[in-house]
Amino acid sequence: MILTLDIEQAEPSLYIARAMNGGVLVTEPAGYSSIESAIAAEAQAVPEGFAHFMEVRYEGFSSGTEVLEALPGKASAIADRLIALVAESHRFDS
Repeated sequence: MILTLDIEQAEPSLYIARAMNGGVLVTEPAGYSSIESAIAAEAQAVPEGFAHFMEVRYEGFSSGTEVLEALPGKASAIADRLIALVAESHRFDS
């Protein structure tokens, strides 16, 4: 099963994360101080054996499909990449 982790910025330093499967919530939405911490915590919150893959989405961009157990170690790099993509899209919109 491939889960989707949707992250949105609610306000400065508050990100809301929702893990979903086919649009259905798998975990209750939770607040985090950074995209990185949301990715790491939500990946670790998935019960063992429930799913093996996760795609992280932020501001319309996707990390691509990642192995769930590797996500905590990749959280920083994934967050940096998503933030860079969002910044690049703002540059094009200007």
